[in-house]
Amino acid sequence: MGRKTGEELEQVKRKYGVDRLWSWSRFNSYHNSPYEYFLKYIKCIDEDRQDCIYTVTGGMSHEIMENLYLGNIKYEDMDSEFEDAWMTAGIAELKFDRNDSEKNKKIADKYYKNLKHFFNNHHTIPYKVEIERFISVLIGKNVFQGYIDVCFKDNDGCFNILDWKTSSIYKGEKALNECGQLVIYAIGLHQMGIPYEKIKICWDFLKYVKVDCEQANGKWTTREIDRCEIGNKLQTSVKMWLKKLGYENELVEYLDMLAQTNDIKCLPKDVQAKYKFHDCIVYVDLTQDLINRWVTDITNTIDEIIEKEEKYETEKLVDKENAEMVFFDTLEQVEKQSYYFSTLCAYSPNLHKPYKKYLDTLAAQQNGDDFFSGVGSGISENSDDKDEDLSWLDNL
Repeated sequence: MGRKTGEELEQVKRKYGVDRLWSWSRFNSYHNSPYEYFLKYIKCIDEDRQDCIYTVTGGMSHEIMENLYLGNIKYEDMDSEFEDAWMTAGIAELKFDRNDSEKNKKIADKYYKNLKHFFNNHHTIPYKVEIERFISVLIGKNVFQGYIDVCFKDNDGCFNILDWKTSSIYKGEKALNECGQLVIYAIGLHQMGIPYEKIKICWDFLKYVKVDCEQANGKWTTREIDRCEIGNKLQTSVKMWLKKLGYENELVEYLDMLAQTNDIKCLPKDVQAKYKFHDCIVYVDLTQDLINRWVTDITNTIDEIIEKEEKYETEKLVDKENAEMVFFDTLEQVEKQSYYFSTLCAYSPNLHKPYKKYLDTLAAQQNGDDFFSGVGSGISENSDDKDEDLSWLDNL
């Protein structure tokens, strides 16, 4: 399904009687940084940092999957499509880590191996799918518009809303804090007449694979593993089964092949049977509490944004230079999002004044005892990227 034209979006506005349509990216921009929202949506200033590869790799992965399910490419074409896109990103000198070349190389190598494995081992969705379905959603008095990556109806009659993700996996509270876009789309389906109990929301985390492993007692457990780490992470389990199934004499050889090939196909068939591989699809329970939580957050946040926009318009008539302080991030807000600003934000400190102020404050404290106090405290403990959060300090 193609993107809506400007006139078609105007028709959506007229349908709901609103003068603005919200997108998840616009809403989330304010969540990341009120000042980023100000630069992008109030001042309409072009982003000046184009060296972050995460946006590009996410976009190229979405495009490959969209082309696969639309029938534009065959399954076996995904690898070459990925290689071409990866080469283009490399030529453009985009960075996973902007400040440390060794860390950048390490992250890039792992990222490449994980995604390459996905595009060669993806388990296709066994249902008729709808790709990039346009949806409009009324939340309070505000209207969101967006495109669902994938929507399909399963054998239980449930409508599944799925988003391809190239980020680190979400679990527990992190998943609840990141599922807002999926919840918005679920509300949209509900407004089309589908009961909430017939709607499921989920992500497919491309960098990971789910592995069902049979234990010695006959029970099965499921693990989520980085795709490039299959050969290493399964060593202990495979060693146990090789012993139990009479391959002790070839133990070292098989374990070595597993590590080198990162593929259990090198193992005896009866050992292979102890493992089942799936795409790493993570569901979030679509409870009424979760829906209410996001509706409240969205409503309150948009009210706050509109209030600030009106205050800014009033204050710039009196003091044009300082009116932007209405959207200024506090030092605490910047500190909480320090990893985002150092690695993902598309505005540099030259334009993002609150981030510049934060860096200047840290620089002024270099000789103090509390220089590292709280730095990167906003980073999730289960993030794959948590070890990278201080890399930008090398430039101070």
